[in-house]
Amino acid sequence: MTAAIRRNFRGHRALIACAAEQDRAVLVQLLGQLGITTAIQNSCCEQAPDAPFDLVFFDDEAGRQFGGVERLIDTVQAPAIALIGSDAPSSVNWVIERRVCGYLTKPLRKAGILASLIIAYHAFNERNETELRLQRLEQQVRARQIVCTAAIEIVEGLDISVNDAFKLLRASSMSRRLSVEDLAAMIVSGEMTIAALTAVHRPKQKPG
Repeated sequence: MTAAIRRNFRGHRALIACAAEQDRAVLVQLLGQLGITTAIQNSCCEQAPDAPFDLVFFDDEAGRQFGGVERLIDTVQAPAIALIGSDAPSSVNWVIERRVCGYLTKPLRKAGILASLIIAYHAFNERNETELRLQRLEQQVRARQIVCTAAIEIVEGLDISVNDAFKLLRASSMSRRLSVEDLAAMIVSGEMTIAALTAVHRPKQKPG
């Protein structure tokens, strides 16, 4: 399925950090035509504009010369677009470390800015969705590890088979209206004793 491409930016706010006057003027004019409000930050000595922002532009050369601008850029949870004027490795590496979603070459021209906006928003959303999927997978793995740990404790504490331990976990979680994962976490943390599980459900012990 093809992801929806954002083309309407009206009402969004953009931060322009450390851009040269000519480039800044091009950005402000075009972004204004797209309905995007802009805020300017020329150095860390200035009072930081009110957040949050939906987009950030930053000049790679000027940005590295002002202390604190890196922190300003990194704290904006939005697509970042670099204004690049040099192919020097140090410049390119610094831009990559900012996790940019797009770039424009200087001196800026109106042509290409809209395309860069669309690509940057799409890349940012794709990256966020990927990170969320990874977080969910990590949570599932941790939850399964806890369930297995609880099952082992039940096997050792009640001298029953592994299958019976999982059956006891499922039955006990249903009777208490808890998820198996939540019940397992309570057992592993010591919040619930294994003996408490057998108060309602008495599993068969392994044959001697």
